[in-house]
Formats: sequence, C-alpha cells, structure tokens
Amino acid sequence: MSKVVKAKYDAAQNALRLVEPLEGVPNETEVEVTLNAPAAYESSILDYRGCLSGENGEEFAAIIDEMYPIEK
Repeated sequence: MSKVVKAKYDAAQNALRLVEPLEGVPNETEVEVTLNAPAAYESSILDYRGCLSGENGEEFAAIIDEMYPIEK
C-alpha cells in the first residue's frame, strides 16, 4: 500500500507526529517513510562571496560583465 500523509517533526522526542491517524495500518506496524521537507532556506548569490579569489575571481567577474553589460 502507498499513502501520502502529513506529519510534524518533534525534535525533542525524535519523532514524526501524524496530523491524522493512519487508517488501515495496524498498531506497531513498521512502515517506510519518504521525506519531502520544505526548503528552510533559499540560497542567494551573496552566499558565494569569498569563494573565488585572485585570478579566478577576476575571470568570473569578466564573464559576468560580458554577459550582463552595464551602460556607463
């Protein structure tokens, strides 16, 4: 049987708490869980500051300038 259910994670108890009871699943039954948690953080290009240095940084900046020229 395959079923999608919603649960809340309880870190203090190291447990998933179901929002609704599981119909048709006997107590103490071992089940397999696939977790799809919403992204807690959406990364930004600013997160990559300082990753490149020296010549690599200058080369990357030149590529960006070429792709997205700024009128001066």
